[in-house]
Amino acid sequence: MSENTFKLAVVGNPSSVLLYKALGCDTFGVTTNEAGRDKVEALFRDVRDDENHTSVYAVVFVDESLYKTFNDEQIEKFSSKALPAIIPVPSPTSGDDDFATQRLRKIVERAVGSDILG
Repeated sequence: MSENTFKLAVVGNPSSVLLYKALGCDTFGVTTNEAGRDKVEALFRDVRDDENHTSVYAVVFVDESLYKTFNDEQIEKFSSKALPAIIPVPSPTSGDDDFATQRLRKIVERAVGSDILG
């Protein structure tokens, strides 16, 4: 693996992550919120054995309903590093509150300085 190559991961309901597997992402189907939080934590800490301890993953997509179970401390920790980006994505079990879209809009606005998705 080239030192500039990163992976994409998806964590969520086993049936929801299958599509992402077809797209070449590493997928992790979980059946409980606790297992999902543990898996996201492990992926967040997964680093290469190089001098900079570079993240293995560039982005970890997380099922929106699972992402909503993270506490404020976890979300702040995930936001403290550039990589991996922990991004909620809609799923069949997501509510109608547009949470994942709003969170993505906030992340993009923070990165580029304006709301380009609005």
